[in-house]
Amino acid sequence: MTFLGVLLHILTVLICILWLAWRFRVSLVEALPVFTCGLVLVLYVLAFWRLSWIDAAAAVVLVLFFVWLASRKKEERENFLRACRHNMTQPSFIVGVIFLAVVAVCVWEKPVTWWDDFNFWAVDARALYFSDGFAGRYGNVAPAFGDYPPGSQLIKWWFLHLHPQAFQEGLAFAGYYTMNLVFLLPLLKKWKGKNVFFMVLMAAALWLFPSVGDYFGYYGFCADLTMACIYGGFLYAVVDREVESEVFYYGRMALYLSVLVLVKSIGFVWTLFGLLFFLLYQHSGEGRVWRGGGRKYAWLCRLSVLAIPPMVTGGTWMLFCLFMRRVANSTTTAVKYVVTDEYGFSGYMGEYAAAFLKAFLGSPLHRNKSFFINMTPIGCYLAICLLSLLFLKLKLLSAKMGKIILGFCTISGALFYGIIFLAHITIFAGEIQYLETAGMILSIERYGAPFTIGTLLFLAQVWLNNGERLLDRERFPRLIRQYGTQLCFILFVALTANYQIGYYGLIGYRKDLAEQMLEREAYVDDKAEAFLDAIQVLRQEDTARVYYFRGADTPEFHNIYTSYIASPVSVVHKEIDLDEADADWVFGQVKGSHASYLYVEDTDADEGAVFDAVTQDGSFSCGVLYHIAYDGQNIKLTRMSQ
Repeated sequence: MTFLGVLLHILTVLICILWLAWRFRVSLVEALPVFTCGLVLVLYVLAFWRLSWIDAAAAVVLVLFFVWLASRKKEERENFLRACRHNMTQPSFIVGVIFLAVVAVCVWEKPVTWWDDFNFWAVDARALYFSDGFAGRYGNVAPAFGDYPPGSQLIKWWFLHLHPQAFQEGLAFAGYYTMNLVFLLPLLKKWKGKNVFFMVLMAAALWLFPSVGDYFGYYGFCADLTMACIYGGFLYAVVDREVESEVFYYGRMALYLSVLVLVKSIGFVWTLFGLLFFLLYQHSGEGRVWRGGGRKYAWLCRLSVLAIPPMVTGGTWMLFCLFMRRVANSTTTAVKYVVTDEYGFSGYMGEYAAAFLKAFLGSPLHRNKSFFINMTPIGCYLAICLLSLLFLKLKLLSAKMGKIILGFCTISGALFYGIIFLAHITIFAGEIQYLETAGMILSIERYGAPFTIGTLLFLAQVWLNNGERLLDRERFPRLIRQYGTQLCFILFVALTANYQIGYYGLIGYRKDLAEQMLEREAYVDDKAEAFLDAIQVLRQEDTARVYYFRGADTPEFHNIYTSYIASPVSVVHKEIDLDEADADWVFGQVKGSHASYLYVEDTDADEGAVFDAVTQDGSFSCGVLYHIAYDGQNIKLTRMSQ
């Protein structure tokens, strides 16, 4: 993409958020997460055909905007431009834009290193980049994670798309962090002053805020942190009484939930929690349904407005996965457990319970100890409950709403920690690393992030947007009156943040950059290099799956990294000694893989002899790519020209 192409997208983003802010009388930092969710949904639709059509869509938006602007009366046009100048000069927008830009620049060279990223989050983004859309049937590059939703992947693609000359992993990180941080920017809405020192402090607090209870989000593409940011933004959107437009009020919440279910499969649980909170708010008598009377079942209509969009986005993704035969191992396990009770409860239930309680009560939520307060899961849970109680006593919201928030935070936290424990003794029953406290705390921290970080984000917005009246009194110094609520937020983050991982995620990773790249290169040995060279011919295909037979002693991570480099070609690895394998079993494996191509690693032994009978010329060669023709009963292998 040329400089003009990048400029086209930047102008489109700016114009869209300026129009949203003007049309619905909100700040730009409130409009930005709404636009981001809209962009995700547009990309989601385009990904079924061609993602690159977003370039034409951006050009159309610009043309339509200028046509709209030219068609306005002079007075309305002047009002719009005046509003744009006002919004763009607000300290909140200035801090937000500079903050996002600095983060994007700092992570430009950040490499993928996390196991889960190579398994899915990075390899899938790489596949979208090269395939320009969703893969066809049996073409997904992460077969074990086939039905994982693509929400956060699409924003990574949008950033990667800005640099089509080469796949730049740092741009994927820029997209990931932007996706998360835009939901933190509304914390700046009430920012008034232009003190540069406090701006820097607030920006640092925004970056470090998730580290209060999260580790993986600074290390890799942790989707649970993305869910946390969206969930927290939704909770505050429910109680935000400053929004004048009902279209924006309900539209924002519907967009948030529509994207939440597209971030990760478990997003539907947080969607249900969010809808429950909305119902409690409406039942309190403070919701918009009862303003001006309304019909008896008006609350049901409002609930439908919020519930139907995520049902559509989540439902279409499930249908797509069904048609394209995309399924995750965890989904298969869950279905077998629910339908057949094949797995039952783990035989290690007592050990899991002991590890869970020890981690829940005594282990910090992040690996590195904080300089001041190390938040354990129980400590974070109690802090959330105490903050909710404090806000009730301070009357930041009405007494009825304060009680609802206190009850909801208390019960939702208890319920979800119960869900996490139940998952460990059922779906994760075979993953014995969770029997150790060190492994269990990482699981609690990661999967509990939507509750811990999401609820803390919600409470932070309640404080920053409603707490200023408590400090706006003459007995307080001017500095406290102007920045008091922000300073309280900064102090909370400063006392509880994990500075080490926050620094590492933004800057410190550079220290290990050379070593990490050398380690990654070591994962691809000569035999894997030969395989990657052989499949170059397939990279232009929309759907290509290769069954790759490797030696029985091949380390698992070598296979995972080879699949990452091979993307967008889908690779199914099988580590086996073909000399000792039963021929019928081998052919059954090939047929069941739904692969279109076969590759057997070149070894000193004559391992490919098992395939001689089905090879077109009667002699199978290892280290050569073959096309698989399958008529439903028999297979035929045809050598690809190389």
